[in-house]
Amino acid sequence: MTIGRFARISGLSVHTLRHYDDVGLLTPAQVDPESGYRRYSRDQVRLARLIQSLRWIDLPIDRIRNVIQGPADPASQEIFARHRDQLERTRRRLDAQVRDVNQILRRGLIMSTTTTGVRPVQLKITVDDLDSSIAFYQKAFDLSYDVTRRTSDTEFSSFLFGEYGQEGFFLLHLLVKDGEDTDAPRGPSTFGLMVDDLDDSHSRALSAGGREAVPPRDPEGMPRSSAVTDPSGNWIWLYQA
Repeated sequence: MTIGRFARISGLSVHTLRHYDDVGLLTPAQVDPESGYRRYSRDQVRLARLIQSLRWIDLPIDRIRNVIQGPADPASQEIFARHRDQLERTRRRLDAQVRDVNQILRRGLIMSTTTTGVRPVQLKITVDDLDSSIAFYQKAFDLSYDVTRRTSDTEFSSFLFGEYGQEGFFLLHLLVKDGEDTDAPRGPSTFGLMVDDLDDSHSRALSAGGREAVPPRDPEGMPRSSAVTDPSGNWIWLYQA
């Protein structure tokens, strides 16, 4: 059948069929050597509709080429699993963008102002095990661990303080020792947290798996403070607000 008739039956446009031929995804059954007219057979309709359904889920052409060779093969199932994960990341990114737009509608477009040209916004520490370290900081200090960067391939999360661009915004990144992060500290780090109830926070940190480094005290010229170490040996100074 002609490319026009095949397009009507398969649901693909003539332009799309020509493109699929050019990239070797759906080749015509015959091509007139003189006129260059493409002709398709009826048994290619099923393949065309399969390709159409795969494009509907936004599967890239190079992956479709692999999948149609064996849709039920383990390799194809792995392609679908990775694509599902990517779609999930895309959905979460869109959800985050919608939340940001809703916030702008509620509060207006706020331009951040600072009294100085620079201020600290992030800290990176290394940990032995990411999952257990996340659990420690959440249990000890009720910190919010959330996605702070999204790409088409993956998501990056950290402990988030405040809102980006606003006063008080800060990120605490946990990097796995001997990981791929080239800027990861080579040893234990030291940082401080201001807490509402020093004695309670100190006790909770110990219950969550931390170790006491400095018991609660009242140093001269400073607020009441203490220090604990997390399971990876990082020092955490606690200061009474």
